[in-house]
Amino acid sequence: MYLSKEEERILNGEEGEARRLAMKLVVRVGEALGAERLVKISHAHASGISYDNIGDAGLEFLETMARNGGKAKVFATFNPVGMCMELEPPLKLREEPDFVRKQLRIVKLLELMGFIRSITCIPYRIRSPRLGEHLAWGESSAVAVANTLYGARTNREGGPLALAAALVGRTYYWGLHLDENRHPTIKLVVRNAKVSDELRAGLIGYYMGLELSDHIPLVEAKLAKERHVISMCAAAAASGNIAMCLVKDFSPEYREPVNGLERVEIDEKELVTLRESIETASLDEAELFFTGCPHHDASFVTKVADYIVSKNIGRLKKEMWIAIPGYQASKVRDIARKLREKNIYILPGTCIVVSRLRGRAKAIATDSLKTAFYMPRRHGIRVALSTAWQYIDKFSE
Repeated sequence: MYLSKEEERILNGEEGEARRLAMKLVVRVGEALGAERLVKISHAHASGISYDNIGDAGLEFLETMARNGGKAKVFATFNPVGMCMELEPPLKLREEPDFVRKQLRIVKLLELMGFIRSITCIPYRIRSPRLGEHLAWGESSAVAVANTLYGARTNREGGPLALAAALVGRTYYWGLHLDENRHPTIKLVVRNAKVSDELRAGLIGYYMGLELSDHIPLVEAKLAKERHVISMCAAAAASGNIAMCLVKDFSPEYREPVNGLERVEIDEKELVTLRESIETASLDEAELFFTGCPHHDASFVTKVADYIVSKNIGRLKKEMWIAIPGYQASKVRDIARKLREKNIYILPGTCIVVSRLRGRAKAIATDSLKTAFYMPRRHGIRVALSTAWQYIDKFSE
């Protein structure tokens, strides 16, 4: 691999041990993949920082990098953690003191190394990527959104690689960083199915992940909102290996017509069949409803509160959980207190996918197809699908 003089200095340890180790990791991964050189990045986003994921070995790795002077050279953010930050969690999410201590230590170490206290899977809401900008992001849903909605360039990185990229300001020039790898390879047409909510958008993404994995789909679907594209991308990245698609009316790199592409069509009937195959519980069996995977902005909390008022709802018979970025906790503190009286809980900085919910619930409901994919596999929890509004209406007193 070709390295610039500055990159060679870092690799030789002339800028400290932490950067030497980080550069060594980036170079080795790049060489293994056949990258000819590195590329400068402007934003790194580290995933896999829940203590439940990385354990003591991951904590020790972060301690080592911080102790050896590791500092981010670019704008750097990090993913949700394994516990609720700042606001009181619902009973099922309360953690033992040792877990809390170690999780907070992970957050502190990242902050010591110059990472923004983001604690979210939607880093594009903190800093919008620019068209053609090179990133090193480790959250699968965020990767797909960056490539799809913004036209930025990032591969689907592992947590350690994204951390290393932050410390050296480089990643390997390969994969979706290259022009030739960003063209559509198959066309997906969603016929006679209006996408009116993120659950339905997630079903389209789930289908893409199952059937079109390793492709870059060109998507023609009646998506109404940007949030629908985000939900679709998250589901496609979870159920398959899709890190980018091109969506009509949303993707800056979308071009038409594209000739010679294989065409795949799905309709309402196929989406209904797919939903039935995913659901393993009924809505009545669900012990709670979870939404916010990917995280919702704090504005969604306000929207729920307004809906509760407009419907004159006293209290939900079953709990509802809403995950938002950790850095937005202060924005919803007052409204969160009022919503708790309605049996609705706000979860800043976490997500039940990276939590320790196993054994604490048997079935949940969600509008997130990413959640629906991971909860049975990671936690052994059965899943029902519903929109937030359907759930509120069904279980309101």
